[in-house]
Amino acid sequence: RPLMADTSYEFAIFGSTPLAGLVAGLLASVHQKKVCIVGDLQSAFRLVRGIDLSVMPVTRPETWALLKDATPETRKLLGRIGGKGGMQRLDPIFVAETAAGRDALAHMRHVAQGFGHAVERMANGGIEGAVAYRLRDAVFLDRGRLTPSIEGWLEASGVGRITARGTKVTLKRDGSARIEGGALNLDASRAILADDRAMLAHLEVDERDNTLVTQSITTTLTEPAFRLAAPVMIYPDRGVTLSQRASGNISALSAGRPELATARIGGCLVSQAQLRRAGQTTFRSVLTVDGAPLVGQAKGIKATVIAGLGVGGAFFAPAIARLLAGVASESEQRYFSAHEAGRGNARAMVADYQGAVALEVQS
Repeated sequence: RPLMADTSYEFAIFGSTPLAGLVAGLLASVHQKKVCIVGDLQSAFRLVRGIDLSVMPVTRPETWALLKDATPETRKLLGRIGGKGGMQRLDPIFVAETAAGRDALAHMRHVAQGFGHAVERMANGGIEGAVAYRLRDAVFLDRGRLTPSIEGWLEASGVGRITARGTKVTLKRDGSARIEGGALNLDASRAILADDRAMLAHLEVDERDNTLVTQSITTTLTEPAFRLAAPVMIYPDRGVTLSQRASGNISALSAGRPELATARIGGCLVSQAQLRRAGQTTFRSVLTVDGAPLVGQAKGIKATVIAGLGVGGAFFAPAIARLLAGVASESEQRYFSAHEAGRGNARAMVADYQGAVALEVQS
């Protein structure tokens, strides 16, 4: 949507992920807020920086309850805006190798079954000594195919689009933002930092909650390979996520810089013949040290931070939009109140399994 040189918004959503786009669009179209989104358009040809899946390797019943309620709503929304072709039903596999990981996934299995998910225990997920669980009928979002639908919906909903490159952003202590670039001179009453790049770009280290840390992530794209046991395979203990395209190419995201990530990914692909690498990139990601989502104010300023949602991020969008609009249900309010920033030791009540490599972090 064309932007006036001088204007103001109620919300500025900073981010380029499906979560950021969905929250912005819902605030504008459902909650009638004046919204702009600050972020670069995603290219279908760019190496992935994350995946979106309606199930997660988490143990907390309240997180599964929120996903159960939000997933049908998210599917319906994406279907309505023309994104049906970007949704895929599949049966992901979660694999654990450590004692803590095996205990966490065993607990996850019982919790997920309690919320109506069919969960099947497998032999070892391709790794000797490991345990694996297949979750039936999850929803996977193809970011490349969804982007045009989300962008068209944002434009139709009146969401202002601001490219992150070439803009100067000033976050104020009251939670508002000033955005300048070229002829633009914009104000937003509330700044929402909705993805890793936004937090890393606009928050100083001392403005990040003590729960937040950063970690190097390496994405590797392989040439076509033999079929994996599932189109999506997640290894929490290794910090590795594999997703395989219809073409046979595998996108592998791994904790760590390339020298560590290559070995971790290779250990998950021992059943494959020698694979050739088609592309690779490394970036920084923001995670929580306790493994639980964090939604709340930054440290020292009132900008809202959304972090630690994991692969389920996009499916939290309807609930997060209601929270920001001030119309969250009682159960949603309880959930996000328990996951606020600045709660210190109280977050032990919501902590989840983070994986064996999660603490290989940087400042």
